[in-house]
Amino acid sequence: MQEFLSHVKQGLSQSPKKLSSRYFYDAKGDALFQQIMKMDAYYLPRCEMQIIQQQSEQIAKDISTSHSGLQIVELGAGDGSKTKHLLKQFGPYFKPMEYVAMDISPNVLAINEKLIKTEVVGINHRKIAGNYFETYKNLTPITKGRLVLFLGANIGNYPTPEAIDFFNFVKSNLTKNDYFLVAFDLVKHPRKIIAAYDDHNGITKQFNLNLLERINRELGANFEVSDFDHFPFYNPITGITSSHIISLKQQTVEFPDGFTINFEAFEAIHTEVSKKFFWSDIEAIAHQSKMRIVQTYLDQQKAYAFVLFQPHA
Repeated sequence: MQEFLSHVKQGLSQSPKKLSSRYFYDAKGDALFQQIMKMDAYYLPRCEMQIIQQQSEQIAKDISTSHSGLQIVELGAGDGSKTKHLLKQFGPYFKPMEYVAMDISPNVLAINEKLIKTEVVGINHRKIAGNYFETYKNLTPITKGRLVLFLGANIGNYPTPEAIDFFNFVKSNLTKNDYFLVAFDLVKHPRKIIAAYDDHNGITKQFNLNLLERINRELGANFEVSDFDHFPFYNPITGITSSHIISLKQQTVEFPDGFTINFEAFEAIHTEVSKKFFWSDIEAIAHQSKMRIVQTYLDQQKAYAFVLFQPHA
């Protein structure tokens, strides 16, 4: 709680104001995001699942040329509802096969473990709760191969310099024969992208503004949420989608300890970045992090990609 308060104070004291997207996900935020995942306009989960269902066996075949046994480490594993389909198709190709689920939530990892153990035959499941920037560093060397998964297009939450740093971080626990599989949301018509972050039913608005409600609930602030609005913006030149909360009037927000924040009319709080990638962006990240692109797996519309990387020898 103290870290949350510290980050909120620091972010709202900046110019421009900023709140971290990591705080979207309380119980209400989780429920709203599940609704977003089911929206017609939010194309990302359908694209990803299409690749998983149609190309997981090919991914397994490509990796099995290097390894007969495999440890699969998933960063931000979630409940395993997508990954189970991939693991099922991996099963015939790798003996032994171990799945290491890393997530900040012990509760979601318990769901993950039950689901994977129930539906994937012959897999060794290990769950590690905590911030994967800490837990991943503690993985020990192994004799079988290692595949790190980073799905959900979450790489788009990192500006390019940070994405390169993230690739180097993952590479630090890979040998030259190991693999890193990353999901990228590719550039497409700007209207299709903006519709995914600004739906007609206002679910994305509720999701963004819930961040203010959470600050009220947990930190005792007095945001009048109806005096703020949700505004996403997509830049087709950079491929970056940004989400903002807009103050609809000049106002002051107070916290119980006397900390206050003043807003100008129509001042913005930046809450999230979701980058959409040109192929040249992916190549640049690979080059800068000294990783090579082994294979690419696209959905039918070529709107979304799984890219398989290996460290340069």
